Amino acid sequence: VVGNIYNLNNSVANPLIGDYDENKQIESLFGSASFGYDNMLYLTVTGRNDWSSTLPANNNSFFYPSINGSFIFSQVLDQDWLSFGKIRGGYAEVGSDTDPYRLRNTYESRVPFFGSIRYGQPDQNNNANLRPETKETWEIGLEMGFLNNRVSFDVTYYDELTKDLITPVQVDPSTGYNSTVANAGQLSNKGIEALVNITPVKTDDFDWNITWNFAKNENELLELLPGVNSLELARFPFNGVTLNAIVGERYGIIRGTDFVYDDQGNKVVSASGRYIETASVQNLGSVLPDYNMGIRNSFRYKNFDLGFLIDMQKGGVYRSLTNIFGHYSGILESTAANNIREEGLVLDAVTGDVTFNNDGTYTVENTAENTTVISAQRWGVDHFFGPDAQNVFEADYWKLREVTLGYTFPKDWMGESGINSVRLTAFGRNLLVWGLDNDNFDPEVATGGSGNIQGSEGGSLPSTRTYGLNVEIKL
Repeated sequence: VVGNIYNLNNSVANPLIGDYDENKQIESLFGSASFGYDNMLYLTVTGRNDWSSTLPANNNSFFYPSINGSFIFSQVLDQDWLSFGKIRGGYAEVGSDTDPYRLRNTYESRVPFFGSIRYGQPDQNNNANLRPETKETWEIGLEMGFLNNRVSFDVTYYDELTKDLITPVQVDPSTGYNSTVANAGQLSNKGIEALVNITPVKTDDFDWNITWNFAKNENELLELLPGVNSLELARFPFNGVTLNAIVGERYGIIRGTDFVYDDQGNKVVSASGRYIETASVQNLGSVLPDYNMGIRNSFRYKNFDLGFLIDMQKGGVYRSLTNIFGHYSGILESTAANNIREEGLVLDAVTGDVTFNNDGTYTVENTAENTTVISAQRWGVDHFFGPDAQNVFEADYWKLREVTLGYTFPKDWMGESGINSVRLTAFGRNLLVWGLDNDNFDPEVATGGSGNIQGSEGGSLPSTRTYGLNVEIKL
């Protein structure tokens, strides 16, 4: 047991360990051809065919080609100010199979009953007619350098279309299953990526380099199965909050109940002073960010160097289970702030008469300033029973990602040792974070994960701050 690490795995009891074996076989053929002309024109063509054991025999072969070309126009334009210039473009297809054992249904073993092994029908209906997923990508880019590459940039635009997505789709429970595996829909991703390098100062003893990067992706679900406009990807713990794919929206929409607002955008409370929530679930935002950006500054003075990296994320949301139970149990700082445990609090809202319509919309009338005091306990408990939106936060952040301080020992210090260079570097990572919607959580940790669990913070450990020392020796 390690002290001060509050995790169920850090226990004197032996952890429960399970294993699961699965087999998958892929056979592939790959070929490529590259051509170049006069150090300025380049063309590469590839082709690959896979045969996968996880797809049905009549659909288990899939071919995906690619073609990429570039033109280094700085070889033609003889200009002193232009150090390098290249335009590139390409098209690529990528085929994908699926996980093993998704073609046929088999009985699953259940918990033994009085020593007898039980078997039952699985919750998911497999599909013997699956097709491979296909991703088609178009890309164009421009690279340029100026003033002996003291200023350079690389910008890329891409357009990506994923077809025949393999995913479980919810079905009517009367079928005997909760979901069925299907090729369901098309997903579009379009975006831009940019990288800029600038060297404002460069002398024998001192260098200053700046690197800036930017990435923005526009994501949209174009279609699902015929007659299906939304797909539940995952269900978060408690309260029925879900992660969804909705046609015409960005991927990964969190859905749950929202606050009721008046025409001026004020939250509305009941006569008891508690928030009123919508009668139906609403879209509370996508887990995907609008864009990411970072900037690194590097300085060198003789044998010393200093660097720091700041990056940020704008947009995206996450839902916090810790915020629910932290308020419910009273362990968060906000549950004791401003003496609310003794005096209670008045929610920043208005009172009003709310009328809900059959389609889930509502009207608010007769609004007035809220003056009703509620107890801190009531407010905390309502994070569990009240609007789901109060536990959904923006995933914006700014971070001091890394700071490094290094020293390279003079080569003449190495003498006849056979060592070419020795470099000593002290570093710190994840040192500061600011610009958070909720200071209790690091959105990068809260929104981590892959597949269909994105956007769910569920009792995650805090992010770690790291310090270290690195010694690099080259022989």
